[in-house]
Amino acid sequence: MHEYKSLLAGTALAFIDFMIASQHWNEDYEKCFIIFDNYLFNMHRDESVLTQDMVDAWCGVRPEESANTNIARTAVVIAFIRYLQRRGLTDVKEPDRPKPQKCTHIPYAFTTEELTRFFYVCDHISTQNNRKALLVKKLILCVIFRLMYCTGLRPKEARMLKKNEVDLEHGVLNIVETKEHDQHYVAVHESMIIIMHEYDQRMEELVPERVYFFPRKKDGYRSKEWLRENFADLWRTANPAVHAISYDFRHNYATVNVNKWVDMGFDFYGKLYYLSKSMGHCSVEHTKYYYSIVPRMSEILEDKSGADFEELVLEVMDDEIW
Repeated sequence: MHEYKSLLAGTALAFIDFMIASQHWNEDYEKCFIIFDNYLFNMHRDESVLTQDMVDAWCGVRPEESANTNIARTAVVIAFIRYLQRRGLTDVKEPDRPKPQKCTHIPYAFTTEELTRFFYVCDHISTQNNRKALLVKKLILCVIFRLMYCTGLRPKEARMLKKNEVDLEHGVLNIVETKEHDQHYVAVHESMIIIMHEYDQRMEELVPERVYFFPRKKDGYRSKEWLRENFADLWRTANPAVHAISYDFRHNYATVNVNKWVDMGFDFYGKLYYLSKSMGHCSVEHTKYYYSIVPRMSEILEDKSGADFEELVLEVMDDEIW
């Protein structure tokens, strides 16, 4: 654990314990809080009290920094200020925050040929004389992206999946580390379970007694930067003419399933409910987003059911006990 050396030293650990207990601490908060501590130690080493000037200087929007990046970077500092305020430990006020920018990323629609090339590249990563670190890397990349593709897991959910949360006997994942802490279960296809069985046996030889299913070391997990950069490198090698990100596997999972409904009798209620729960959405309303990226889905819904989307969603939500 990081040793806090700045004026945060007296309150940092209690704050972190509080955030962990309230299930709001995460890897991004930890990284940003450490950087904030280093800033205070280097720039205000002789100070013992947090001041408004210190906070405003740190939280101000930097040149070339987007609003969303600023919000992410300063979120933990604002949470810390609120923690101190509620306990009467500071008079510092929350700094002004920029208005969030809407996400402009359009999910990429994979083709079968692109996916085939991508997984081929994953399977042929060089291990350079069977070096252990490269063997571990290749095993993880071959399996983690396939798992995200066939289950719709968020990248964080895949990265932070613990070994004891994977039930290979019944083919079920217990997703605990997830958005908004909405724990849920995900069923895995038999073909993927076979791959995961083989992976687990081989990984047990390379990293015995590991905590995480996709380990960085025995008791650690891979960072989001590691996953993002490796996906980008592999995708660029396989499909240099087009851009995609690993999160697009989640969009692909949703839209492929939605499109299948057209040819399966359209048991809308059950399918919408299970898709929503499998993807860890806290309400069916969140699943509604994927209909906006499936061509003509709103017209298909009305044609098949005799009702528009809003009527169907409301009925489903009223009938379910959440």
